[in-house]
Amino acid sequence: MPYTNYLRWILLIGLAAIPFISFIVATGENFVPAMFFPFITGKNFAFRILVEILAVAYIILAIKEPKYRPRASLIMWVMLGFVAWMGLATLASIDPVKSFWSNFERMDGYVTIIHIFLLFLIAGAVFTAEKWWDTFFRVSVVAGALQGLYGLMQLLGVFEISSQSGPRIDTTFGNAIYVAVFMLFNIFITIYLLTRDRRAVWLQVFYGVALVLQFIALFYSQTRGALLGVIGGLVVVALYIAWRGKGEEWRVLRKWSIGFLVGIVVLGGLFWALRDSSFVRNSPTLNRIASISLTEKTTMSRFILWREMAIPGAMERPLLGWGQENFNFVFNKYYEPAMYDQEQWFDRAHNEFIDWLVAGGIPAFLLYILLFVLSVIAIIRSDLSIPGQAAFLGLLAAYGFSNITVFHDLMSFIYFILIISFAHAISGNALPRWVFLSKPVDDRMVAIAAPIVVVVFLVGGWILNSAGVARAQSLLAALQGNNPSTGAAYTPEERIAAFRKTLDQGELGYQEVMEQLFQFASNSIAPGTAVNPQVKQDAYNLTRSEGEKLLSKRPGDARLELFMGLFEAQFGQFDKSLTHLTRAKDLSPNKQQILFQLGTVHLQRGNVTAALPLFKSAFDLAPSYETARVMYAGALMYAGQGTQADAVLTEGFGTVLHDNDQLLQIYTNTRQFDRVIGIWKSRAEKNPNNADIHLGLAQAYFTAGDVPNTIATLQKVSQLNPAMAAQIQQIISQIQSGALKPGQ
Repeated sequence: MPYTNYLRWILLIGLAAIPFISFIVATGENFVPAMFFPFITGKNFAFRILVEILAVAYIILAIKEPKYRPRASLIMWVMLGFVAWMGLATLASIDPVKSFWSNFERMDGYVTIIHIFLLFLIAGAVFTAEKWWDTFFRVSVVAGALQGLYGLMQLLGVFEISSQSGPRIDTTFGNAIYVAVFMLFNIFITIYLLTRDRRAVWLQVFYGVALVLQFIALFYSQTRGALLGVIGGLVVVALYIAWRGKGEEWRVLRKWSIGFLVGIVVLGGLFWALRDSSFVRNSPTLNRIASISLTEKTTMSRFILWREMAIPGAMERPLLGWGQENFNFVFNKYYEPAMYDQEQWFDRAHNEFIDWLVAGGIPAFLLYILLFVLSVIAIIRSDLSIPGQAAFLGLLAAYGFSNITVFHDLMSFIYFILIISFAHAISGNALPRWVFLSKPVDDRMVAIAAPIVVVVFLVGGWILNSAGVARAQSLLAALQGNNPSTGAAYTPEERIAAFRKTLDQGELGYQEVMEQLFQFASNSIAPGTAVNPQVKQDAYNLTRSEGEKLLSKRPGDARLELFMGLFEAQFGQFDKSLTHLTRAKDLSPNKQQILFQLGTVHLQRGNVTAALPLFKSAFDLAPSYETARVMYAGALMYAGQGTQADAVLTEGFGTVLHDNDQLLQIYTNTRQFDRVIGIWKSRAEKNPNNADIHLGLAQAYFTAGDVPNTIATLQKVSQLNPAMAAQIQQIISQIQSGALKPGQ
């Protein structure tokens, strides 16, 4: 077999394998090593390595055979412009290193754009030359059906759902939204094939089964944006067929489309009428859809995020944007206090269009939209059948709608680019001869070029992937606290050494290593009474030096300044802590979390005068924020302004005995034991059979020095939980003998 045939089959098989990347989870099973963020890293490294292998085969084949060389289209030039512009945006980024490499949680960045563009070129050229697009789509439907089957098994309890998705099925994505968008693409691809292979009965049956499985996974992912996007996309399909499906060939399908539109209107009205019924409320998915409103918490937070934060931030740098992976700078600078009950460290705008506006400025935003527009034009002008055109138009509409509320993951990005590549393929023309040679190249030239291509991609692939793969594995080992070779638990010294090793492995994931090191040093080493003082000092020295190094690389990051400030405070370095926390406050002046921590450190130093204005500022930013009210009242109590503190509490809660753990601690610290007892008594009255709550009440009585009520409450605990009776009696005996006294 000529070597070109080997290259051809490497490309076809490799491209056909892409949908199955979705099944990779880096947990140490099925030949995939265990890595940090296993649902993300395994897929992304596999994709990058596969594309690099395909690029080697493709370049050599395209050098030899002109039919595999890229074809020109307006879509291709726009795609190239988008990639080039994002390259400029990366160079001009707030943090070019992170914009290029991204992190383990997202595995995005410019390095992914490069690989995505290579996929665009390779798939567009190879599938078009081989007339393999329909074959690839059939392979994709198989992957979609298998993912749907996996979701059904999760629904039936055969497979577990990942902890981060709750009751929402997430298959091998580990995220219900990601699996929903994967199903979105495959549903419309399946619909396209249903119209394409309508004379093959067995394929029609298979597509029908695949659609059922895909819809099950979509529905039980409970992802509102994707589900509504699919419904909207189906409406677009029906409208397009009803409009253009003229003639006898499409007469029946046109009637079905009109019937579908009527059915959607009827079902939509029925759903609205029954939105408060038990049928809707008992279905998690339907209930989530019924709860959508302009006043709903999630909806309001998205509007605040877009209108008050993301768009003003984008307009600050409208030309080249902030660079990929730098949305947190915008989020922190323009933080709205009303977001206090949402995630505190958004790294995306949760709107794909706005994300590109922030990352690459107005040009990137327009180029991204132009890819949709040009693809729609290419599909309408193509030789595809009317139903085939309708399916892809519906897909683009559904994905565009979904993108209003989510950002892309690897698989959705891949599928979008493949659809764009398909649109490019059906609209492309041969490139002018001055751009690409149109004649075959002899084997001697191929023999010269091939080793160069292999070496370039081998070295490039090693640089792009090896350090990241190693760090993803070593960081996981450091976090788990076990030696990956022996399985034995690490000593504190060994965990510090493991972190030290992980810090020396390239750029990808460096910030995540540091954030984990901050938490390890602060939460495990600093308060550890059994930790050797020298080990504590080593942990402190390592964390502080590496933290300062990271801050010098990424200046102006309020999150990192906060981490550094908390770390210094845990080791008693309050002056240094205040320096970093003050910087964090300057970078994000409206973020209550930073104000709380800065005020707390001042309290730890005994400087109530400096702390009080900070807690008041946090409270004034959002008086409806319970924590802010409690902490401000606490600061007033520490400052000796009890009357004013009571007024703040009463105004917000109607009582000074508000059930709040932080308030309980404040009352304990200020020795207001009657209020501590009052809150515990309120809890006991609401939960009269809860032994743990009564035990807490007994502790409150004992701390206040009320021995009779302590003993009586402990006896109540014995009655509620007989298994604790012997232990409780021993405690009572110690109290009665005086061996156990309040404060011990």
